[in-house]
Amino acid sequence: MNGSAPQSDGSVVADFMTGCDRQLRPPLDVWAMDLRRKLQSLGGEGWDPDRVRSASTCMNLAALVVAHSGDLGAAEQLCHAQLAWLAQLAAESGAASVLGNAVQPWVNLGRLRVLGGSVEKSLPQFRLAECLRDQQHVHLGPCYIPAEMWKPLVEAEPDLPDVLWNVFVLDQLKACLRSGDPARALTAAAALRDAAPARTHRFIAEGEVIALLRSGRAEGALRKAARAEPTTTSDEVAFLLHRIAALTVLGRRDEARRLAVGLMAFVTQSDVLPAEPATFLRQTKQLALLLQRIGEPRYAWAVHLHGMRTCREQMDEPLYLEFLDCALQLAPDHPSAGRWRSERDRHLASSLYAEVRRRRGASDGLTHPSVRDLIVTVEMAARSAGPYSPGTDLWVLGHD
Repeated sequence: MNGSAPQSDGSVVADFMTGCDRQLRPPLDVWAMDLRRKLQSLGGEGWDPDRVRSASTCMNLAALVVAHSGDLGAAEQLCHAQLAWLAQLAAESGAASVLGNAVQPWVNLGRLRVLGGSVEKSLPQFRLAECLRDQQHVHLGPCYIPAEMWKPLVEAEPDLPDVLWNVFVLDQLKACLRSGDPARALTAAAALRDAAPARTHRFIAEGEVIALLRSGRAEGALRKAARAEPTTTSDEVAFLLHRIAALTVLGRRDEARRLAVGLMAFVTQSDVLPAEPATFLRQTKQLALLLQRIGEPRYAWAVHLHGMRTCREQMDEPLYLEFLDCALQLAPDHPSAGRWRSERDRHLASSLYAEVRRRRGASDGLTHPSVRDLIVTVEMAARSAGPYSPGTDLWVLGHD
């Protein structure tokens, strides 16, 4: 659930391009049916830590699917049902460590609030990293995590501190940017830099670049992007895209073209599927848009084609439709144009994504049977709290 929406400063689209746990978006009915089958297979023999973890992952993704369908209210209900289920499991079994699974639905509730326009109400739900750092107790709806539980939770999930700090930084910045006030995001970024560990600073730097671009301060954005210190190839591509965007806004087309064409060669010549396909496809789309903006339609077309080919192996339906649309606009007489139109029309007619349905003028209120059945399956699983076998999960309520 992404609390950030692409916005344009009149010349380029500026949004987050770094990679952090993005999901590919296959056709929503296929995704919903797959999650439903997985969840149904997990609850028949009772619960143990591994089953709870797997079921929680399915429930988190189910809420995402329902949000993508346009029903934010139903997605919120699923998050609340999951939290109630975890709280009941902990109460009935005494195994409080299951409450570590409550972090994600709690964060997702915050993201849904951002999407619904309640930015201020969302922010406290992104600050769990401070509770971990300060060893404070916390209530996640009906789930209570006592202060002394943080240590065993981290021992069981060593990545938990990184996850919480990434949420602390990225989701607060995205929420501020979603409010439409870039100055607020810049103020938040300064405060976050003082509070968050250095490993998150590349996200803070990107938030500042985006805020500067959206406020028309492209020169500052260019300097900030050039000084960034990315730690991965994916992040390096992200900041390079922001430099190209800033140069485009500034009218420095030759410099923008040189960077964009060089990046195009890197992106399109690789035959290896990317390690972060959802982020790669997002970056590919941004590169194609920038190439079009600086007057290089042939290079833009080549990038759109590469995005289409990648989508056929790593499907992201909304982006696939965008790649198809742009390829047809740039090369309407291409020998494959007829096939592309057929693919586009088929996906456009059947897609359950709210953003795609809006393109064809359909209502956001549509509830497809696959989505409705997934909601019912999550609700049924959330009503089956026991029996629970803790196995080696020894941290129990009342543990001294």
